Amino acid sequence: MTMPIVRHPELAADIRDIAAYYAQVSQRVIQSFWAELDLVLISIQKNPRSNHFDSCGLRRANLIKFPYHLLYEVDGDSVYLVVLRHDRRLPSYGLDRRNQ
Repeated sequence: MTMPIVRHPELAADIRDIAAYYAQVSQRVIQSFWAELDLVLISIQKNPRSNHFDSCGLRRANLIKFPYHLLYEVDGDSVYLVVLRHDRRLPSYGLDRRNQ
């Protein structure tokens, strides 16, 4: 059984900014980014508790080929996607978006 996913409103902007950067690199790179992001989202939806907890207390799903990770929380019977952020930049970025 898959869990419903709720996205923080600012998550779309995170993804757009990252995608815009990779779109400038090449068509192949942006296609690879979208494919990997889709796989991570499918994995989270199917088994949201399989990913480890980040030091901030949210679950963390890493992209493999790209230096980004998706932070989210499982809240009852749904998944709340908080932020897609770079592995090494601004470690507190997006943490104020937690589902309250």
